[in-house]
Amino acid sequence: MSAPGLATVDAAIVGGYFLLVTAFGVWAGRRRIRTADALFLADREATWPLIGASMFSANISSQQFVGQAGLAYTIGLAAGSFQLVGAACFALLAVFFVDVYLGLRLRTAPEFFERRYGTGARLFVAGINVVMIVAANLATALYAGATVLSGVVGAEAAPFGAAVLAIAAAAGTYAVLGGLRSVLWTDLAQTALLLAGGVTTLVAALAAAGGWAAVRPVHEPSGRSLWSVVQPWDHPFGWLPLLTGALILGVHGHCTDHDYVQRALAARSRFHSKMGALFAAFLKLVALFAIAAPGVVAAKLLPGLAHPDRAYVELVNAYLPAGWKGLVLAGLLASILGTVAAGLAAAAAMLTFDFAARLRPGMTERGRVRLGRGLMAGLLVLGAALAPGIRDHGGVFKYLVQLWSLLAPPVFVCVVAGVFTTGATRRGATATLAVGTLLGAAAFPALSDPGILAALPVYLRSPLNCGFVIALVCAGTMAVASRGGHPEGTIPPGVWRRDAPGPDRMTARERRIYRMTLGALVTLWLAVVVWFSPWGWATSRPPTPPALREAR
Repeated sequence: MSAPGLATVDAAIVGGYFLLVTAFGVWAGRRRIRTADALFLADREATWPLIGASMFSANISSQQFVGQAGLAYTIGLAAGSFQLVGAACFALLAVFFVDVYLGLRLRTAPEFFERRYGTGARLFVAGINVVMIVAANLATALYAGATVLSGVVGAEAAPFGAAVLAIAAAAGTYAVLGGLRSVLWTDLAQTALLLAGGVTTLVAALAAAGGWAAVRPVHEPSGRSLWSVVQPWDHPFGWLPLLTGALILGVHGHCTDHDYVQRALAARSRFHSKMGALFAAFLKLVALFAIAAPGVVAAKLLPGLAHPDRAYVELVNAYLPAGWKGLVLAGLLASILGTVAAGLAAAAAMLTFDFAARLRPGMTERGRVRLGRGLMAGLLVLGAALAPGIRDHGGVFKYLVQLWSLLAPPVFVCVVAGVFTTGATRRGATATLAVGTLLGAAAFPALSDPGILAALPVYLRSPLNCGFVIALVCAGTMAVASRGGHPEGTIPPGVWRRDAPGPDRMTARERRIYRMTLGALVTLWLAVVVWFSPWGWATSRPPTPPALREAR
């Protein structure tokens, strides 16, 4: 295994990338930003390639390259099943939620809760969303990025703290100056680099291992294939937790979190918003192989790593030649910058529109722009301060899954009840948000304590399963608290119809393209699930070696 460090050509690629992406982001947002809509919604002019690439870039960061590849090193491709869940949830965003959000002409995702349930629900959800973006997106992206940078370059050349500051400065510069327009354009370029880096690492690792045939027999001691995305129900990422808890987490994250919904709201039309979400779903399927699969190959090539989160870094160090290492590292940095910039734009938008606009309703547009930029800078500092503490959670992806799983249920129940039923009321939403948040806050430290965890039933040891139980309690709370009440929202009935009439209604040609794309996505999704399962390529037992077959 090669020692950490970059050749001159690699260092030049990484340094040049930092300068180029920052300059490009500032150039892309060169228009003078005079309104908050221009800063946070790019004047609602975005097309579907920009929207889809930016949704994907906001979702995929080096916390997934580091954390998900590290988890795949331990449990196999099932760690990447979140990419499959995410692809399905982006499709749900396109099919069900885009019509509602665009029909309401929202500025932020939490504004939906005010239109449906009242001001209190909007502020509550916005607060939770901001906390999750700062704690689970900004901090972990900076932590994972610094882990990669210091791991590949070497801790002496790039200390952890200095790496955090370098990444924060690069992302903050173009996000603060150019707003969402800069973020969208840089994300388009960075998505291509991100996926190219991931695929390059997979190809290099496979070549070193001897090809697909050589890595196919990688199995757990129990005989289960590490290449299967379908695991038993009692597995931490088994089919039952994914079908229940992960789906709740995914709908909450992909369909209600403002860092994704913001891109859908920035679309120039309903067609571009829906197609952007489907494009992001296709990219998520590619990410299964660019992010999680290298971790499985690392389990064969690099057994016995002290910390699984270093699996991806060690593959880069050991098997990529000079030049390619710099390209892959630049791809990882691209993923970090995309997530950090997206989190800054989304969190600052909610603080500006959902909180500051209410406290100071007479604020001018120029004042809102100045406030939004100041908030982005402050949030960046806070995320950098929180980043080092994530090392104490036994793996970045484990930390993310636990945090998201336990905070998502009350918001999930409120948005699903608000979109698909007419009986949910303000009283029901208030009770649901309060009960669900208290249960999640109590469960997080409990699941982090080994003693308490060992005493729980097997089913409740998974945060995904705990999230599902909390969601059931929240659903019951919503039903009971809403009984006898009357919906108090101000949403016009026509908004709830798919493809509701309006200036951005899809044409017949656009509907045909959208439906064909959706059908292709569903077909490909099912093919991947079946192929990488015990009934497909990932058999439950190791294949019989050729020599043994001949002896028989």
